[in-house]
This record gives sequence, structure tokens and C-alpha cells, in this order.
Amino acid sequence: MGSAVDALLAAVSVEIEAFAICQIGEGVRLIVPPIEMIVVHYVLEGTLHVTIGDDQTVEAGPGSMLIVPPEQPQQLATSTDALMNKGAFEVCTPVREGILVIDATDGKAEPTLRIACGAVLPNPLGSFGPLKTLARPVIEDLSDYPVVSMSFATLLEEIKAPKEGSRALMSALMKGCLVVLLRRHLEASRTAGTAPAVFQDTRLTRAISAILNFPAAAHSLTSLAKEAGMSRSAFAHEFRATLDHTPMEFVARVRLDLAHRLLETTALGVEGIAAAVGFSSRSHFSHLFREHYGTDPSTFRRGEKV
Repeated sequence: MGSAVDALLAAVSVEIEAFAICQIGEGVRLIVPPIEMIVVHYVLEGTLHVTIGDDQTVEAGPGSMLIVPPEQPQQLATSTDALMNKGAFEVCTPVREGILVIDATDGKAEPTLRIACGAVLPNPLGSFGPLKTLARPVIEDLSDYPVVSMSFATLLEEIKAPKEGSRALMSALMKGCLVVLLRRHLEASRTAGTAPAVFQDTRLTRAISAILNFPAAAHSLTSLAKEAGMSRSAFAHEFRATLDHTPMEFVARVRLDLAHRLLETTALGVEGIAAAVGFSSRSHFSHLFREHYGTDPSTFRRGEKV
């Protein structure tokens, strides 16, 4: 199963849409409304008391990291008895492109709690990989992972003095931290028997791994069901129930993501890219690309991106 899980974790691919330093004072509760993006928090200083959706409040100390799924309201505070509510957008100040400071200290000189927060958008491959299956928040103490603290220190340095390539570097660092978080979460959840379904069912992970590792192969419902060791109907049902898409929709999305990256990073012609990623015709590829990205491949390559 190891190679399948490696392939799934490798599929975590995010772009940072916004990054914020969140400062919260004693007795203040920061109210964060639901947003359409995945939110990542990393506790820099203090102890975070967080309530997500209708769940109970949980604590997260320094070095803890958490993923909040899209469309989940959040309450962030230094203690469970915080009495003063502040809306995140009311105390949010843009300092440069994509960088925000959220100051909920209520005028106090020093914050009790400092959090690095990232709003991230999975690209098509990532959104149909492991992040898609995390319907509930994930919180893990990563204080024993120096790579995570060093990554966030580098992120903060990039925020102070952005340079060419800063956004790409920040996204790469965030991906690394997310992989560490998911790996720790898998270790803990397997012990407890609560691992996300996509990681629990080795039959599905074998099929997903085959798609991610060989996207241009002649995949079919029959071949993927055989890879999983299941009947076609059972495989199709379990796959859709777990990933919210049919197996062949997943194959198409993975191929589209690969084509998207080849259009950005290579000089291959559109027809060559279509063939390279597994599409039988340029017209079919162009139709799906426009349907997904809102523009055709040639227009996208010319820089008229959406």
C-alpha cells in the first residue's frame, strides 16, 4: 500500500491564494466566516482554542497545524471563556499582494496568540486527491518536525520581502507542510481506525495510484476495477462514494491537470500534449479543457488565462 499512499500524498498540489498573520489578544474571539477555500493554520505562539463548525472546541499549542475544509465557520481564541467577538474581515489589513494582517489584539501591545494562516486552492489534481476526502478538520502537533517550523519561518521571510518566485516558493513550502501533516494524521488515524476512506480502502488506493502514476495509460472502468480487484459495479460505486466523482471523471481531471502544466512549462504542441496525456483526439481534449478551465488550450498558452 505504501506506493499508493505515496502517490496520493504526491497529488497534494496547492496554490496559495492568500496568506495572513493572525494576532489575537487575551479575551478576544476571532470569528472567521465560511470561505470556499481550504484554510491552513500554523500556531506560532500561544495556545489556540478553535471551534470549527458545530464541533467542540479543541486546543492546539505552538507548532500545531490544522486544515479546515471549505465552507466551515471558525472561532479562534486564546481561551474558552473569551468574551469579546471580532469579525476577521473587520480587523483585516492588506499589506501587499495576497498578504494580510489580522489584528485582533484589541489595542494591546503584544498578542497572546500568533498564527500563520494560508487560504489555499487545490489545483484539479490536488482537489481530487487526499484533500478532497478530508470532510472534517485535521489537527496535529508537528512541533517535533523541524522541517515544518523552518518552512513557516521561510514563508514569513518571503512575506516580509517578496521576490520573483515568492508565490511559487510559498506554495511549494505549504505543500511540504501539508504532506507532513497528512502523514502524521494517517499514522494517528490508522491506529484509531479512523483514517479517511481513500486511505483505508487499499483496493481504491491501488486504482488511484495507477491513474496518478500512469495518467496516459488506456484506463477504463474495467481495467481500473481489475486493478482494484473488484467487480465493475462495486468499484464504480465505492469510487464515487469516496471521491465524489466517477473513475473516468477522475482520469480526465488528472490528465487535464498534467496537460495544464505541460502547456505552461513546455513548447510541445497542443496536439502532442493531448496525445501525451492520454486523450485520443485534440478536439476531445480541447472540449474538456475549455469545459474545465473556461478557455481553450491555445488561448491559455498565449497567456489569456482565467
